[in-house]
Amino acid sequence: MEFKYIEELKNNGLNINDLPEDAQIGIDQLKNFLKGLNMLEKSGKKPTQKTLRKIKAMDKWVCYEIYDHINETDSNSDDMPYEDEIDEINDELIEETNAETTIFEKKEGNLQNKLAFEIETEIKTIFDSGIEFIEIETIKLKAPKCYNLLFDTYDPESDNGIITSYYSMLENKQDGVFYINKK
Repeated sequence: MEFKYIEELKNNGLNINDLPEDAQIGIDQLKNFLKGLNMLEKSGKKPTQKTLRKIKAMDKWVCYEIYDHINETDSNSDDMPYEDEIDEINDELIEETNAETTIFEKKEGNLQNKLAFEIETEIKTIFDSGIEFIEIETIKLKAPKCYNLLFDTYDPESDNGIITSYYSMLENKQDGVFYINKK
């Protein structure tokens, strides 16, 4: 999904930090929605038209905030569209992602879905081979499902890693290496 606010930022030579806080919050919400849409597409599903309309309304609102900023007409009186429904939109995306795609299995304690089981199995295999720390390139080779999860969720501004029922694979910020521990 293409967002109009990105085009408006480029056309006006702005970056997100130039915008007022309410526009930045709207953009953060759109980024979260985009993550949900990507998860939905990966599972082979499409969002409902209602969800798409709500996301487009949020994009339009952010564009208006950009216009207000450019024209110096921002009075901060505009309410974010669907402000009360942001959690609902996120829930809709999660429900649409999970609908008919989650394969529930009862394996290894409280692991509930197949992907979680596969991720835990990959970490267990690495740990059982005596490896206590591992670089991301090696994770890509030895544990592709873990790598995909880390890649999809990686945020350089926060802590990164995977915690399962029995293992953890957490990044050390100083050396960029992931340390594996058994709980």
